[in-house]
Amino acid sequence: MINLYLTRRQYLFYMNIQRIVFLITIVFFPILTFSQRNIEGKVIGGDDRKALQFANVFISNSTKGQQTDEKGKFKLVNVPSGVLDLVISYIGYETLSIKIKADTLKKPLLILLSPDAIALQGITVKRLRNGFELYYPLFREYFIGKTEFSASCKLKNPKALWFSMNDDHSELTIKADEPLEIENKALGYIIKYNLEEFKYNFTQNYVSFYGYPFFQEMTTNNEKKQKKWHENREKAYFGSPQHFFKSLINYDLSNAGFTVYSLIREEKRFFLVPVIPELKDSLGNIIQHASRAKKEIDSTDIILNANPFLHKVPNPKQSSFVQYLVKMPLDENCIFEVKEQLPYLNFDHLLYVFYDREFEEPQFADLGKKDSPQISILTLLEPLTLIEPNGHLVNPLGVLFEGRWGNEKMGEFLPIDYEPESF
Repeated sequence: MINLYLTRRQYLFYMNIQRIVFLITIVFFPILTFSQRNIEGKVIGGDDRKALQFANVFISNSTKGQQTDEKGKFKLVNVPSGVLDLVISYIGYETLSIKIKADTLKKPLLILLSPDAIALQGITVKRLRNGFELYYPLFREYFIGKTEFSASCKLKNPKALWFSMNDDHSELTIKADEPLEIENKALGYIIKYNLEEFKYNFTQNYVSFYGYPFFQEMTTNNEKKQKKWHENREKAYFGSPQHFFKSLINYDLSNAGFTVYSLIREEKRFFLVPVIPELKDSLGNIIQHASRAKKEIDSTDIILNANPFLHKVPNPKQSSFVQYLVKMPLDENCIFEVKEQLPYLNFDHLLYVFYDREFEEPQFADLGKKDSPQISILTLLEPLTLIEPNGHLVNPLGVLFEGRWGNEKMGEFLPIDYEPESF
């Protein structure tokens, strides 16, 4: 039989234990509160050292940001871990980006913004009069994108863009007089993008752009719309570069739906051979003379095709190179390495990434197939590119994306602090 009654001594002992637990909670609660990663500081002008009110302070690629108060002060609470880009902008001053780790900050920051040097020196850049009419479609294609979600994006202030061309008309530059505001109705975000520079090289057919985006979540009382945003965000995340890199450093590529191969890409090397070859009999006598007409043969293709461990990957006939996959898939150890307990991208050749949990959109698939897996190609431009635990690359310009990930633009753009519920 169990005794449900306590003696006086047992009761006092029990109450003392409760008091101890209560005191421990009171003592440690502030520690738990202040263990959050915060970034705080003050923004002042570098010319007169006066506080800058309403300066924009935000973490690039995130939902964390605010404007400074009347004393130039700000405080960003519970920011993501790892290396972050803290961006500070103010009209008439140069935008400042600082690499920072909130985990190691011990004191508030004092940030000095420099006056806009170009404005001070009175330098003028020749803007194309009809630039918007000529080149806005090009900008929209390569900045907003052509995916299903990109079609739901609207650039609300396109007239903020201005266009210039270099002297030999080989390179177009696009900038903006104010942060671009993109409304993504598919994912439920307003993105304010501080575009630093967009370049399109007509000779090399090469696009590059960089800037500092800040995400604001759209709000609605419509439960159906909220559910759709949730579904679309998860769809945008799974199979994305962030999903790939996070799975990579967790040694979980296969379970996440990724298969990775090494891709060999080499320049074509042509030589001429007769259309009709010379033939000899067993004694060495010529029985058929070679024709004078000749044809081009690609020696690179012949050599690589003879290797039984390689598989040819088709590419456009006008391409200047050939591509072959190494038939054996790569594991995680062949793609990244750990140095001083930090994961860095480091691989040979190019990466050919299959994602089999989602089909490619027909406009990007070969011959418009509806059942093609999503394929992306990665070129490492900077050896030892650091990967954060959330799958974010500290230097996103250290990797060139082609294929699916090269086609994903603003339509699939998610903040680095986004976490899918079903991951």
